[in-house]
Amino acid sequence: MSPSLPLLALLTVAACAPVAPHDAPPPDPSAGAAAEPQIRVGPGLDGAACDASRAQDFVGRKADADTQQAAMAASGAKVVRVLRPGMMVTMEYRGDRLNLRIDGAGKILSVTCG
Repeated sequence: MSPSLPLLALLTVAACAPVAPHDAPPPDPSAGAAAEPQIRVGPGLDGAACDASRAQDFVGRKADADTQQAAMAASGAKVVRVLRPGMMVTMEYRGDRLNLRIDGAGKILSVTCG
């Protein structure tokens, strides 16, 4: 019998073992019994600052640095993201982010928040 065979059998059995769920941290005793659990909020989710309807006038314009800044200011967003054709994009939602989808020539095709 190969010395690695028992190790392989052990790893196979260990991989099938149930995993305990992650529990919420215990409540803070100093907070009192009426304390509500904290909800963690990601960037831009605590108050959506972006309003894409106020930046629709930028559709059709070249997405240069000045236009990006002006569109961001018009929408009330805190950050701007330029989405180029074929670009991989993360799917997390940020209520404070303006998305400018552009074509191959750099012309803005759509303006959205998130």
